[in-house]
Amino acid sequence: MSLPPFAWPAIALLAGVLVGDHLSGPVWLPLFLGAVCAVLAIAPAGRRAARFRDACGAVALVGLWLCVGIVRMAVWNHQPTEHLSRWVTDGGERALVHGIVVADPTERFTARAPMEAGADAAEPGAPDRQVCVVAVRHVRRVDGWQPAAGQVRAQLDAPRLRLRYGDEVVLEGRLAAVPSPGNPGQYDWRAALARQRIPALLAVRPADGVVRLRAGRGQWWLAALFAFRDRLLRVCRQRFRTRHGGLLASMLWGERAALDASLNAAFVETGTVHLLVISGFNVGLIVWLLEWGGRLLGCSLPWRVAASAAGLGAYWVLTGMAPPVSRAAVMAALVLIARLGDRVVNWANCLAMAAVAIVLAAPTQVFDASCQLSFGAVASLLAFGPGVTDWWERALPIPAGPARRYVALGLGATCAVWIGLWPLLAWYFHRVTPVSLLANLVMVPLISLVVGIGTPALTLGALASWAMPRVVVEVVSGLLELTVWCVEWAHRVPWGSWLIGRPSLIAVLGYGGLLLLSRWRRRWRLTSGMVLACWLAGLNVWLWSAVARDAWPSSWLELTVLDVGHGDSLVIRTPDRHTVVVDAGTVEAGRNVVVPFFLARGWTTVDALILTHPDGDHVGGALPIFDALRVRRVLTNGFAPDTELSRRVLQAARAQGIPLDIMAAGMQLTGAGRTEMIVLHPPRGGIPGSPLSSNDNSVVMRVAQGRDRLLLCGDVETRGVPWLLRWKASLAASVLKVPHHGSALGAEERVFLGQVRPTVAVISVGRLHHLPSEIVLQDLRDAGAATVLTRDAGAVTIRTDGAHLRMAGYRHGDIVRE
Repeated sequence: MSLPPFAWPAIALLAGVLVGDHLSGPVWLPLFLGAVCAVLAIAPAGRRAARFRDACGAVALVGLWLCVGIVRMAVWNHQPTEHLSRWVTDGGERALVHGIVVADPTERFTARAPMEAGADAAEPGAPDRQVCVVAVRHVRRVDGWQPAAGQVRAQLDAPRLRLRYGDEVVLEGRLAAVPSPGNPGQYDWRAALARQRIPALLAVRPADGVVRLRAGRGQWWLAALFAFRDRLLRVCRQRFRTRHGGLLASMLWGERAALDASLNAAFVETGTVHLLVISGFNVGLIVWLLEWGGRLLGCSLPWRVAASAAGLGAYWVLTGMAPPVSRAAVMAALVLIARLGDRVVNWANCLAMAAVAIVLAAPTQVFDASCQLSFGAVASLLAFGPGVTDWWERALPIPAGPARRYVALGLGATCAVWIGLWPLLAWYFHRVTPVSLLANLVMVPLISLVVGIGTPALTLGALASWAMPRVVVEVVSGLLELTVWCVEWAHRVPWGSWLIGRPSLIAVLGYGGLLLLSRWRRRWRLTSGMVLACWLAGLNVWLWSAVARDAWPSSWLELTVLDVGHGDSLVIRTPDRHTVVVDAGTVEAGRNVVVPFFLARGWTTVDALILTHPDGDHVGGALPIFDALRVRRVLTNGFAPDTELSRRVLQAARAQGIPLDIMAAGMQLTGAGRTEMIVLHPPRGGIPGSPLSSNDNSVVMRVAQGRDRLLLCGDVETRGVPWLLRWKASLAASVLKVPHHGSALGAEERVFLGQVRPTVAVISVGRLHHLPSEIVLQDLRDAGAATVLTRDAGAVTIRTDGAHLRMAGYRHGDIVRE
């Protein structure tokens, strides 16, 4: 198989963008080289041999597109940016922002009670949250109003005034820089918003001021399209149950914020989330409906193409102009142009041209996961789909006919995407989903019916309520309910979804090389046996490297204090590769920090989860950990759950059959190998007069490897310190995890620090509650300890082999090396 003509320019352009992203030199150099390549590409051939002339021209064209990519990315990175850099800090401060809403705000509503089947729902009230992008004109802080330029992402909690595109507004709130990721595996929000040229966040609380000065400051046609989109979403909320309406809005218009969280997780974990992504199928349906309508009206081909193009552009705007929609829209536009010119469509060429168009318009889309997955899926279908489908059609034990062809097409498409996208799917989702083979066969026709019926029905219903009769609502609701049942059934299939760690870069490159070897074996004159031998050799290297990595002994104990904001979560990895988690942060931290940290490291098992006490910022993250990882046992101080969250955590552990054990002073954790883990607090039964759920009864542990000791103090407070002091010299430690986020410990604090004598003190703290205390920081300085805050350094990793101690922050790099 040879590459289409436009593939090499697309590849060269992508390579140029990657180079340009790291280019720090002058832009004139790639400009000069590009000009030279352009001259060579169009220069007269002279007397050169035809083959040499063609080779020189091809190389020159590739070099030209490479330089174009470098220059395009350099221009993107070096455009004049007043932004809001001089107005924002990481911690943020109160400010008034004046600007114009330049994108359609997204809204989240409170879930409503289920309705009777087919009954109309009342329009919900104000949304719980509204998110919009504001082009800033002025900023007011303590020094008065100042002109500013740039975009800010504003989040309005329980807004009293619903904003719309084109509104000129003044917003009051906390203006802060977009935070950089503080932990390995954590989603990089700063990079994602930087691709949209958004450097700052504005948090608007319910008590903050929101004023609309004027409306209609945007483009009138965009305002009309966004108003129509709002009507479509309102119809979804009014005519369908909450869960069905959210699913329908996600399928048709890409409104994922309305989708039920548990249902979204089910789609992800069954490998069917691609069915919720607006892409080629939706775009093709829109074009087909417009074409069919034009034929009914007797329009000529040029008019039908023009109507399809206009409808395509409107649908692109309505669905938020996401990369998958952009890719599908560009490809559809190219097909329309080919049809108008009576040309044969080369799908691979269309895909390459779509890539060039999108990268030239927004080069940072190259780094966007949805863009990579969208283009990768189509490329995989084009490259591997026909061959894999033919194999399935020959192998299936089904009589020849439409059913066999459909099953072969479904299995072939899923397998082709797996073959081509396995590295990306493992990198971003950390999952292998065998159940998707069966789930896609059942759900693809269901989703097709929902989209085919729902798109025109909702469009007509938004124009006139009587144009969407109840029978249509009932039909679509039935299809949606069947879709929900199917995805939940697939979600319950045993071993239907496996968690895997993030593959190494070497594994990804090796897999890609073997794919290229298999695809172009005829061109390189390789036999099937030679290709098979290469695959077996690669598999052998991968398996033995995995075995060696797990079997090779390690001498290093690793403790990572994760940056979970105001909360605690510590991960201990022993030399024998046992993994212990001490506290799990909040529910949000568990989902967005702890679980991604494990998957980024390739770990899927927690040997022991220690919950020091039942505060929500320590136990909440256990819920997503139970859902995503295998937990062997849970250890607590014996607290009785006195909050709804702590009850849910213990109930979830019991429901999964996880053993629950109680820890008390003097106990030692078993199964930690050469690492010593001793519980120092609380005493059995707790401190007299203090409930086990109190901070003073928080579990305190000492972890030792050789001469190095690490003291982990949970949230222990003033009444617990005297009990700790009874351990006297046993408290001595090189590293201290400071108690209770740096809160003052009263009169005994200096005595406590004198007994511990830490070299380094780590404080797990966010930007709330005005912590750590200045008294604690001064006492630590007086004790000679270097103090590290997770909110500044990010996740803090301490490694020791018993003789050498090393500490590094995720944001700051090396902190201590002894």
